Amino acid sequence: MELRELAELTLREALKLGAEEAAVIAHRDVSRQVRFANNEVTVTKTWDSLNIYVLLAKEAKLVITALANVEPGAIKGALRDLMGLLAVMKPRPDYAPLPEGPFKYEPIPGLYDERIAEMSDGAIDMVEEAINKALEAGGRRVAGTFAFGSEEVCLLTSRGVEGEGRRTKAELVVRALADGESAGVGITCGTRLKDLDPALAGEEAGHFAKLSLNPEPLEPGRYDVIFGRPACAVFFDIVAGMSSAFYVDSGLSCFAGKLGQRVASELLSVYDDARLEAGLGSRPFDDEGLPTARKAIIEHGVLKTYLHNSITAKRHNTSSTANAGWVVPQPWNVVVEPGDMSDEELMAEVRRGLFVNNITYVRFQDYARGDFSAVIRDGVFFIEDGEIRRAVKGLRLSDNVLNVLASIRGLSREARQVSHWWMEWGSPAVVTPLVLAEKVGFTVPTK
Repeated sequence: MELRELAELTLREALKLGAEEAAVIAHRDVSRQVRFANNEVTVTKTWDSLNIYVLLAKEAKLVITALANVEPGAIKGALRDLMGLLAVMKPRPDYAPLPEGPFKYEPIPGLYDERIAEMSDGAIDMVEEAINKALEAGGRRVAGTFAFGSEEVCLLTSRGVEGEGRRTKAELVVRALADGESAGVGITCGTRLKDLDPALAGEEAGHFAKLSLNPEPLEPGRYDVIFGRPACAVFFDIVAGMSSAFYVDSGLSCFAGKLGQRVASELLSVYDDARLEAGLGSRPFDDEGLPTARKAIIEHGVLKTYLHNSITAKRHNTSSTANAGWVVPQPWNVVVEPGDMSDEELMAEVRRGLFVNNITYVRFQDYARGDFSAVIRDGVFFIEDGEIRRAVKGLRLSDNVLNVLASIRGLSREARQVSHWWMEWGSPAVVTPLVLAEKVGFTVPTK
């Protein structure tokens, strides 16, 4: 059964069973993965999944579920169970109806590339190219993953919304090791084959691994820091995620009560751009069917908006920003506005500081205040007079989100799309330059 047929069946049955409102997303995902370790391919896998996501509402009561069994009989049985659950639930005081359609959706260029959707042996060739470049640049052992595939979606609602689309996606993460402690990472990702650069990802991983040889301890304290693009991706994914009204209302955001206030350096502007050409998170409509648009989250340091779906918008007495998530509004593509300096010119701004290529294992001590810590890795170096002098070990990033945002005093002009496994707050990708922040805190890790 085609996606639209499944969505139509589910919507029709939901309304027949007495739902006053319903939304259905039929989603198919074909994903492939090539894993490699010790300089050779070790595993190739393929997943083909088909799921139905359902929202039902009656008398201001709301229930949401996901169905992996999409046989018609199973769908009908699950819908009956959901309607029974609605009967015993209490109405939501913040309930808001779904948007009234239909809507017109303008196409977004660059979201589907048949060469990625149909790729087979070419994936191995790309991995081997990345491995070879990493070894040439100084790595001794190379590992990582190349994940790629396609997805198709159909959204139907009881309020006249009809949305369909497809996309391709690819993400290559390369980690190179020069010895037990010296590692580097390189990333390339996108929706089009022409945007992928496995040679650059491998070269950067090997280069950082070689530079990381013979690391030396450094005293904890506050340092001016240039954050590499992987580190920036993790950090700004958190920043954009914290602009979700769900996290603001849940006490999991340091932006609560700061709408319209300065929360960052005036040099910083961060946008959510669902209509970015070839963006990994680009999409013409959100999960409620509203047409998406580019919007400022932070503009010249000022917090401009929270991200909303219909329910959070009602709680905040405003309009949806077309960022639904039926439960959690989320950013689609996070775009950090670049600066006007080259990477080298930005490095030259640092008299005595650090270069931190990647951050992982981010942990919050206080979400509402923004206090966090993170492991720094895959290329951490001491900078003196604008040049990398030596590799550094034994430090952990320990600071505050708002403090880091306020301390930004430079951005490079080359922005790249970055995605990797430590981005946990919802955005598929962050488009980011290098970022220079001053007096960032570092501590010695506890054992």
